[in-house]
Amino acid sequence: MDTTKLNIKKAVRFALLLYAILIGLGGTVMFSVLLIWVIPTDQLAYVSLPLTMMALFFYGTCVASLVVRSKFFKKEGI
Repeated sequence: MDTTKLNIKKAVRFALLLYAILIGLGGTVMFSVLLIWVIPTDQLAYVSLPLTMMALFFYGTCVASLVVRSKFFKKEGI
């Protein structure tokens, strides 16, 4: 395999892992700040559905990037 192709595969694997870590941490911090300081307790029932949709999007893309990383970019192939 060409070394350029190998380097691209390694870079994509690393980028997918970094994306999952950073978005996962950033989403967790964002939801913590929203729930603790920004959203009043009496308003929590009204914003639970939008927060759930945001969480599904953020954490869903993290899972998708890890699945792509594990299925298409296997460690043995690099």
